[in-house]
Amino acid sequence: MSHSLTELAVEVLTTADGREKTARSHAAAKLWRDSRAAGTPLEIGSALPPDRPARPARPELLAPREMPKRRPGSEHGRIALIHAVAHIELNAVDLHWDAVARFASVPLPVGYFDDWVQAADEESKHFNLLCDRLEALGSHYGALPAHEGMWRAAEDTAGDLLARLAVVPMVLEARGLDVTPGT
Repeated sequence: MSHSLTELAVEVLTTADGREKTARSHAAAKLWRDSRAAGTPLEIGSALPPDRPARPARPELLAPREMPKRRPGSEHGRIALIHAVAHIELNAVDLHWDAVARFASVPLPVGYFDDWVQAADEESKHFNLLCDRLEALGSHYGALPAHEGMWRAAEDTAGDLLARLAVVPMVLEARGLDVTPGT
């Protein structure tokens, strides 16, 4: 059993299966919130996150420019869009837990950790809802290729908290909104 928030974060980051990763994310978030509510918060700790989070064998990860084009309006196009958003949500889970573990040594208010834990918990819920929808449509997460652009940006900001805080919302999320206006 982990004893610090950063150890819990590393457990999430080193779990490959998306459903298991999000189950661990939910459990870690609950443990953090419950400990805070009880007045006995978990120690933040100093566990070192992996350079790259564990990933399932599928989906195949491609460079963004190698991704196949979606066919809007078709059943396959809807599945491809949902799959792409599920992949974004799973990356967001890892980005959020990485922000907890990677920058724990920076003197930050506890609210920083509260916010990232809450956001990781919400992204976990989103991933599972999208996986449920893919399965209802006769598909599953991993059935289509995905790109690894989001994690590359995380690698580029691994040593700089302010760059990470700027890149995730102002570049990655904004670019995602620009690329998929039909969403």
